[in-house]
Amino acid sequence: MYDISEILQELLDRYSNTSQLDREFNRMLQEDEDMQEDYREWCDVHGYSTTSGYRDYIDEFVESQDSIWDNYKEFGNDI
Repeated sequence: MYDISEILQELLDRYSNTSQLDREFNRMLQEDEDMQEDYREWCDVHGYSTTSGYRDYIDEFVESQDSIWDNYKEFGNDI
């Protein structure tokens, strides 16, 4: 069983939030029917559509990371 959230985070680390991430994830789905099924289940559990679920997850993840840094800086913690 594939951990779709983990896969997406690894792709985000590798490709940043770029179209290359989209291409790679779509390629992985195309090549693996088990991953396709796990992705459909993951979307269903998290309330995402299969068309844009991975992209919605990535956007939410990136936004939450930005929010963490904003909060960190708000309390006088400059890097």
